[in-house]
Amino acid sequence: MKLKTSLLALGLAGLVSTAQAAPALSPFTVQEGAIAGASANLVTADQITLRYQASIVQNFNAGTGVTSFTETGWFDATSFVNGNTAQVSQLNGFGASGYGLYGLFSVSGTISFVGTTALATFNSGSFALWVDPDLDTNLSVVAGGTPVVAAGAADTLLASSNTVLGGSQANVPLVGNQAASGGSYQINYGDLMLSALGESYFVSPPSFYLNVLVTGENESFNPILTPGNYTGLAQGDGSAGFYVPEPASLALIGLGLLGLGAARRKVK
Repeated sequence: MKLKTSLLALGLAGLVSTAQAAPALSPFTVQEGAIAGASANLVTADQITLRYQASIVQNFNAGTGVTSFTETGWFDATSFVNGNTAQVSQLNGFGASGYGLYGLFSVSGTISFVGTTALATFNSGSFALWVDPDLDTNLSVVAGGTPVVAAGAADTLLASSNTVLGGSQANVPLVGNQAASGGSYQINYGDLMLSALGESYFVSPPSFYLNVLVTGENESFNPILTPGNYTGLAQGDGSAGFYVPEPASLALIGLGLLGLGAARRKVK
């Protein structure tokens, strides 16, 4: 597997993003022929639509006054979109060439309550993107549980990350003590690792130094978010788009690599 210093922002479970200007999405290209059974076909898009379902477990520490949470779930890719136009592809297609894409994710952090708003800060988590060549995988999750994956034998990992970057947070509007549905959301994952198949599938941009911005709305969101202990379940729709990191971010990566090289020279 080859390490990519990519950044990934994944929106989860109806968390409304902080007031930041949405970046311009960049096109990306996949080679569908890399998937077993699929025909060779390049698809260029700027978004992937998806649906998700997640379990949320919240805990309130009366001694410290800190409310923490863990969210785990799955998402299922539904189509490629370019400029708001659905692209012809074999994703979820009928016949031998059809295939599926799905992901498993987790995120943990803390929640603070200010008036009618809950501010969620994400501190840690994981993300994994899988391909389902035979469209025979079933995904489910229950409140308080972890995702159950009835996977086909041919399912293969495309990409994964175990790093949540700073700035990953969201605002959740409250109506009384109940979370409101709808809104947009953003979570940033870093150090994305592409598998050998992932390298063959994501063919452009070649270095994959990209962020992913996911937005969407909840169909339902049933947990109570005021301080306390609870388990809940959320589900909804969204879309994921890629964009190039700001030059300052790439400069920081470069400085880090230079520092690492200097440290190695001192050890010699």
